[in-house]
Amino acid sequence: MILVTLGTHPQPMDRLLRRLDELVASGEISDEVIVQAPAIDYVPKHLAVRSVLPFTELTRLISEADAVISHAGPGTLATIRLAGKMPVVVARSRRHREHVDTHQEFYARHLRKLPGYIVVDDLDGLADAIRRGRSETLEVGAPDVSDAVAALDEELRLAGCPR
Repeated sequence: MILVTLGTHPQPMDRLLRRLDELVASGEISDEVIVQAPAIDYVPKHLAVRSVLPFTELTRLISEADAVISHAGPGTLATIRLAGKMPVVVARSRRHREHVDTHQEFYARHLRKLPGYIVVDDLDGLADAIRRGRSETLEVGAPDVSDAVAALDEELRLAGCPR
């Protein structure tokens, strides 16, 4: 099973759902795909879409999944990594109207430099990223959120936001 978790942000992330639907329709993905998404406009034909899940159910699905695809939310990514999974990260994009700003894109660029994340910019490479995410595991350990805080602080500084 492949789990896709898109957090709680209310803007749809339909480009990811469309691509996954295409991959399942073509047979490139034969797994069941469960999507946790608070909002969608595109209704997939081959994916099981659920709304916001209770945290206990989300963590159970993460543990059971063969691969986990996530938005670039630090809390969600920490949960995935604590389960020993290598997250496939697809940042929400302001350009695609999936978020109000670019902080997820900035954070994903930061994650690309770190071990333990598979960051996908071009959805044409999604199937390969899923294969990597399925085959690579992590040693479970307490997450260090200092990198996430420092990266977001730098984004705010570059954007000229007051502290």
